[in-house]
Amino acid sequence: MNDVLAHRVIREALKKGVTEFCICAGSRNSPLVIALAECPAIRSYYWFEERSAAFFALGRSKATERPVAVITTSGTAAAEVLPATMEAHYTGIPLLLITADRPRRFRGTGAPQSAEQVGLLGCYAPFARDVVLEEPCDLSEWSCQHPAHLNVCFEEPTRKGMPFVVDSSCDDPPTLIDTSVTNVELIKAFLSQVERPLVVVSTLKQESREPICAFLQKLNAPAYLEGVSGLREDARLEHLRIMSPEQVFQSAVQAGYPIDGVLRIGGVPTNRLWRDLEEQNGQKMRVCSISDWPFSGLSWGNICHGDLAAFFSDYTVPKSFAIPKQWMEADRRFYQKALALFAEEPQAEASLIHSLSQRIPQGAAIYLGNSLPIREWDLAAAFQARGYHVTASRGLNGIDGQISTFLGYSSPDRSNWAIIGDLTALYDMAGPWILSQLPDVTVNIVVINNGGGQIFSRMYTSEVFQNRHNLNFGPLAAMWNLAYEKWTAIPDRVDAPHSRLIEIVPDADATARFWRKLAS
Repeated sequence: MNDVLAHRVIREALKKGVTEFCICAGSRNSPLVIALAECPAIRSYYWFEERSAAFFALGRSKATERPVAVITTSGTAAAEVLPATMEAHYTGIPLLLITADRPRRFRGTGAPQSAEQVGLLGCYAPFARDVVLEEPCDLSEWSCQHPAHLNVCFEEPTRKGMPFVVDSSCDDPPTLIDTSVTNVELIKAFLSQVERPLVVVSTLKQESREPICAFLQKLNAPAYLEGVSGLREDARLEHLRIMSPEQVFQSAVQAGYPIDGVLRIGGVPTNRLWRDLEEQNGQKMRVCSISDWPFSGLSWGNICHGDLAAFFSDYTVPKSFAIPKQWMEADRRFYQKALALFAEEPQAEASLIHSLSQRIPQGAAIYLGNSLPIREWDLAAAFQARGYHVTASRGLNGIDGQISTFLGYSSPDRSNWAIIGDLTALYDMAGPWILSQLPDVTVNIVVINNGGGQIFSRMYTSEVFQNRHNLNFGPLAAMWNLAYEKWTAIPDRVDAPHSRLIEIVPDADATARFWRKLAS
């Protein structure tokens, strides 16, 4: 009877559009594993470790824009998917977490391999069901706008099982809730109340970019365009673009443009300027957010949740603003200063990012793996349009699961680059496990090895925050049969036909000088 239950669960997943399963095989989930193992119509990835599997699934869902399932056995294995589920919750990724469990009669007994798995993922999986053979398994009410959790109770597994057979009833597309209705009045009220706005554009879906670009041109307000927006290098927005993310609010005030409101479009911004909003001398600036995801990202402010592509395609801009010429000129001078420092301190960390951004092949997918690469890319990457697909996972997690998510996001039809920190690489050393199952994918894992968590070096005097080390990453590359290269300068040609781990080692003194000179 375990087979009947397993097939029912798989069939429901397929009805919601799941076509890929990340499987962490164990005894308790063996009915699901056996059912999927001999079904060539379904793509399965096999992992020995649940945490990385869940982050890989998150990357696959980002890449395919479809729900992806993770299957675990019982006990602490189920708990390992929580970090990726938390990230998926805040970024609207439809992970389906399928955790195998012992029968209900064992709950609360302390019996071996028994844990309280119902509700394990809490608010991070708003749709959750405890599934047994005698009761229906129904995913029809799952919106696919956030993670879902199926806790499946199996009797003692046997060594035998039945493969799953795909039938036509499993080909239905995912059912999505209609989120196209947006509170237009909130945005209208916001724009009527501000005179010196700043627009901040973060993560956007591909189909939203053109209508949002048209909106920004009509609004004619200064805009900070994060790399993950896909609009950072768009020449049509050059006259509106704030190029320098350092101390935005202070520089605006100094240039006679004290910002009195922020309009956020897209995901919660990754840059420091967003968190600085919480620290504006205890004052709450007017903030209005419009996003595909229902999170304001602040402790206050309005959030308009809806389909951005649909909204901006039909939206009529009620007023336009005057470009603050003095601030824009000051911003350009600051960026020219940064350009001069890239040449003056070529081995500084930001300078290396600047050079790398000019040499990665056009059209590449670029995954920015934690806070420092995100910050340095937005500051230092060149503004020439090279058709990059820039993404990041920064809804919640910092250095957790970044390699795994990148590998899930990677595609066989383009060049794939991850730029991550050294501690980030150490935190997800199991990630490259999946590479042998991705024979057509070529990846470049760029590790910025600055000897620890250097993002904290200018924030705290104590070195305990930095986790200093003297490690190199050649052995990690060797363990996973990756080619290994070590760079202290960016070569003229950086592409290669094989997967690599590239260790970039900045000069610590040059980096310190760079930031000191930039701030002076």
